[in-house]
Amino acid sequence: MDELSVQLITYNVGTFSPRQTTKIASLLPEDSVPDIVLVGFQEVDASPSALVVENVLSTTGEDEWTSTFRSQLASKGFIKIRTIKLLGIVLSLFCLEKHVPHLRGLETQYTRLGLNGYWGNKGTVSVRFNVYGVSVCVLNSHLAAHDHQNEMRIMSYDMVLGGHTYSNENTSAIMYHDYVFWMGDLNFRLQEGTFSFEEISMKVSLNELQDLLEVDQLTQARKEGLAFSEVDETLPQFKPTFKLKVGTDVYDAKRRPAWTDRILYKVNTGNYDDVKLKLTQQNYRSHPEFYESDHKPVSSFFRIAVFSNKLADQLLLKAFHPVVKFHIDEVYLDEDNVLVYTVDTKDMRYLRSWDWIGVYRADTFNLETYLAFLWAPSHPARDNAYELYFDENVFIRSGKYRLAYHSSDSRDILGISPPFPARVRDLVPEVGVEASEEL
Repeated sequence: MDELSVQLITYNVGTFSPRQTTKIASLLPEDSVPDIVLVGFQEVDASPSALVVENVLSTTGEDEWTSTFRSQLASKGFIKIRTIKLLGIVLSLFCLEKHVPHLRGLETQYTRLGLNGYWGNKGTVSVRFNVYGVSVCVLNSHLAAHDHQNEMRIMSYDMVLGGHTYSNENTSAIMYHDYVFWMGDLNFRLQEGTFSFEEISMKVSLNELQDLLEVDQLTQARKEGLAFSEVDETLPQFKPTFKLKVGTDVYDAKRRPAWTDRILYKVNTGNYDDVKLKLTQQNYRSHPEFYESDHKPVSSFFRIAVFSNKLADQLLLKAFHPVVKFHIDEVYLDEDNVLVYTVDTKDMRYLRSWDWIGVYRADTFNLETYLAFLWAPSHPARDNAYELYFDENVFIRSGKYRLAYHSSDSRDILGISPPFPARVRDLVPEVGVEASEEL
């Protein structure tokens, strides 16, 4: 089997905005570039004024944290595939361009947990997808706060398991997926009646973390099978990530320090008869150098086993490979353009009526904000070649663009073009030639 690297990041930003000096991309590993990145934010500003900026004034429809992260990841070659938002809870999927046409079955889901399920200030959002033949489900949660709400957090876990369902019958539930990652501000605290703020602070300063983790509510809930026992966690070896005075590394005495921000995982090793899936966690750490919030971000780097081309062929995995190949050198501004893509005869079975092709500015690195789209033609123009007719109103600005071929339900990305330039066509200097001849 082959291997794919996945980076998970969770950060409760406390309704604060990113600073100009905020380097969110520094949350990625220093020694390697992951193939896929999933970032979950909690408490993104969801005030009316922020929503107006996001949905009316912004050209991308993104909150400022997601927009900043996408912009910083662009230099590393990442494209944003999907974002789901529930008030201040945001989850985004990014991946390197070379992996985009291997994505299948993209779906998002959410569960409101605030006010007994009627309000989304607390809740869970998720994205599921298939890549190189394996299924992945990633969740971002913001659960009930405060020490005494442990039972509510445990109940929320069951509500999410029951409420998050997906259309694929083989992975209709969270735990049916090959790989599951669950992260967020889960808000579990240290058990009530154990350590005081002063005692916790002292043990943290002495790096006596094990004593504190023994009374960690999430650890106890998992041991007793009350919640999150279906997923695994490497116990944190970093300091509690909440609650700090904003802009400092000093704990705030208003709350007892706790590991509220967590990343858990699961691999269903026996989902296939002749293949054993594998997951390895390379690191699990906090990032104390971030000062925008009263939380510290937490990240974890994983390597997961995926199907190789040879094994995929043996197992007859459905549409494992890119289906659509674009053939584009350049386009011309303010005129009609005809672009071509090809599909192998054996792959035409994966095409459907109402498939569509989106046109994107290449410099946005974002597949959720298309400039224009065309319905995919139902028949090839010749052999296995299909033609797309774009009128003069599509390419009106110079720069680089890209095309992406989406399934009719927008869940599969069957092909993506490399960036191509749009420019004004060179004019043939016929008048100048005639003048020179007369001389």
